[in-house]
Amino acid sequence: MEILVIGAGPSGMMAAISAKEHHPHATVRLLDGNARLGTKMRLSGGGRCNVTANVNNDVIIQNIPKNGKFLYSSLENFGPKEIIAYFNEKNCPLKEEDHQRMFPVSNRSHDIVDAMHRHLDELGVNIHLQRRVEAIDFTNKLVKTSQNTMKYDGLIIASGGKTLPGSGSDGSMFQIIETLGHTITKLTPAEVPLVSNDQVIQDKSLQGLSFNDVEVSIYHKAKVKHTLTHDLLFTHFGLSGPAALRSSFYILKIMEKEKPVKLTLDFIPTVSFEDLHDILEKNEVNDLYHLFQLPKRLIDYLDEQANNNHELGQWLKKFPISVYETRGFSHAFLTNGGVHVKEVDPKTMKSKQDTSVSFCGEVLDFNAFTGGYNITAALSSGYTAGKYVL
Repeated sequence: MEILVIGAGPSGMMAAISAKEHHPHATVRLLDGNARLGTKMRLSGGGRCNVTANVNNDVIIQNIPKNGKFLYSSLENFGPKEIIAYFNEKNCPLKEEDHQRMFPVSNRSHDIVDAMHRHLDELGVNIHLQRRVEAIDFTNKLVKTSQNTMKYDGLIIASGGKTLPGSGSDGSMFQIIETLGHTITKLTPAEVPLVSNDQVIQDKSLQGLSFNDVEVSIYHKAKVKHTLTHDLLFTHFGLSGPAALRSSFYILKIMEKEKPVKLTLDFIPTVSFEDLHDILEKNEVNDLYHLFQLPKRLIDYLDEQANNNHELGQWLKKFPISVYETRGFSHAFLTNGGVHVKEVDPKTMKSKQDTSVSFCGEVLDFNAFTGGYNITAALSSGYTAGKYVL
């Protein structure tokens, strides 16, 4: 029996590992168009790879805002606890940081990839790099690559989405999948930095400042529609960091109806307006950055904007900023959209159109937040696809 896995990202590598473990007598081949495994994975987490989060499966699903429940069965097979145990057992120990994020102790993403590469070699998985898939004959079960044509009994497509096209995720596989009769939902960038033309961005007053746990409120028709709290970074183009990336999922939806999208930032969400008023009355402005552990440049900037303490409090708790667009697919971490999950069996990841074909990872239409949730979804769905491929 021949099992082919297309795509050597986290979901594809885990799919190949799981396929060989559960079907040891089959020949498992892992194909990728790049010159090495895990090209995009090596870039994740600033080169450190936030591989999972130390939370339960329900929290994982809560952090997959689009079609998260589709992964319920898959997470039962291989969830965050199993992922943590897997890498610890494969001589790549993990450590926990803020927001329950799990990183390799070494702080090197290539150690995650290397651990999976070693396991693939130990199992005897055949790795074929620089093999770009050009066509698939689903009727005769043939995959045509840039170098040859390969037959399969079970095929797992783990080709990723359309983000960071230089890493190989250029979205070209979606057209091939459509020939099987699958619906590809609208593709939009996800977990993507936000662009603002506001004066504070244009004059670079706050450029380079980073903040822990800023509360971001997202407005539609002058009403708060979503609120989330995470770390935030001011850049030369607008906003980045986990809070901005997570907000982009909701902002892109609102942008279909309204532009620009209005946000407010609360730099001190644990301090109420009332307590802040008392603090401002009793302290000098120069004391505030020590009291709140905020950058002096922020306090100085806000003090210039404010005419009195009340206005300074408003700026600290409801700093206004408008988002005009995102930085698009070339700077997005993930793709929103993909193979419609109603056309895939969530218990096996098999296509309902052709049971010899399975899907896993970002090629599917679920959208997980960064912070370990997306790679968890990739590894989990890959494990399930490999287990049930035949």
